[in-house]
Amino acid sequence: MSRAPLHVTVDDGLALVTITGSGEGNALGGTFWTELEHFTETAAARDDIRAVALTGEGATFSVGMDLRWYVVRLRRAERSGDRAFMDDDVRRLQQAVTAVAACPKPVVALIDGECTGAALELVSACDIRYATHRATFALPEAQLGVVADLGGLQRLPLLVNQGHLRELAFTGRTIGAERAARIGLVNDVYASPAALHDAARTLTDELRRHPAHVMEGVKRTLDDAHQDAVRRGLDHCARWNGAHTGADGLRKAMSARLETATTTAP
Repeated sequence: MSRAPLHVTVDDGLALVTITGSGEGNALGGTFWTELEHFTETAAARDDIRAVALTGEGATFSVGMDLRWYVVRLRRAERSGDRAFMDDDVRRLQQAVTAVAACPKPVVALIDGECTGAALELVSACDIRYATHRATFALPEAQLGVVADLGGLQRLPLLVNQGHLRELAFTGRTIGAERAARIGLVNDVYASPAALHDAARTLTDELRRHPAHVMEGVKRTLDDAHQDAVRRGLDHCARWNGAHTGADGLRKAMSARLETATTTAP
């Protein structure tokens, strides 16, 4: 029996969402995307939830997209001749990330260890990001021959300046927590995962002092100024990758990445 891709506990107003994903390193695939979207809808309607914290199981936040899962989907699309598959599927994943951004409750990411690719795009949709000293961040989609298309290129410019973002997106290089804090990618850096969780609980206690509708109003007001640009950017990325890479090109690039990872594994 496969494990659930995320686990939720609610305590004193804080909903802790632990990502287990669909593969090693809390890889994001399978039903993770639909369950994440479903959770945000549920959280929005629950008065006992005042804040949401996303974290990863173990010593990793997430290695990003589950390439093994997605390669299988791309093969099926090629066999079926469904030209619209890649565009439709990307938009479905975009919708799941957007659901996090649209959640009326403040969402904080608690990042320990690796946060790569789709995982970085996911945390860019959160309101606040806390990290441990051993957290790392990368946006390596260019190495797969695609433009990052789940909202990172639309939401990260609200956090870091263009020079830092372009360096990350052009090179795919990995940065550590200290630099991430210097450039504004994360709010604060903590010594341990336990300290991350303590920070999330302290934040929730502070939020509970204010009416929930005020917190939602603050979030909506801050978001509304950028919504049209984010939507246009997401649409552009989906169209660009479909036209310039396609399902076959992406499948080959992902398969090559998986083969390299297998041959270099200790």
